[in-house]
Amino acid sequence: MAGGGKEWYLIRRLKCTDDKCKKLHNELPDCMFPYKHYDCGLIEDVVEGVISEEDLETEDYPCEGTIKHWKWWMERNRENMEGQIRSAAQRFLDYEEGFLKTRESLLEGLKERISPGWLKAAARFIYNAGGRIQPYPNGL
Repeated sequence: MAGGGKEWYLIRRLKCTDDKCKKLHNELPDCMFPYKHYDCGLIEDVVEGVISEEDLETEDYPCEGTIKHWKWWMERNRENMEGQIRSAAQRFLDYEEGFLKTRESLLEGLKERISPGWLKAAARFIYNAGGRIQPYPNGL
């Protein structure tokens, strides 16, 4: 929260009713990004280059190391996210099989259609389809 204040959220925990799964899932509000401590909009602004180390005007912004990590994290996850969105769209939206092989970037398409907010939309689609975005890609 801007100004260093705290906000409390009630996070619902849901249990899968599938006999094979039975896993617990946390239902996060749109402003939260799994495994991150900052607002999804701020992370998006950093990876898009809207905010950089030179633009930081208050103490509430992430440090230079966090900014570098987010940019690294996005680059390492880009292909994974593309694949998960493509696969989920093909499974749940009945897109034709050729859709899986197209070279068109779905993330770039989201950026064009939903800006700001494309990262939040991509994350929701991936997580709601049962996927996961790696907090530390490639085991690092």
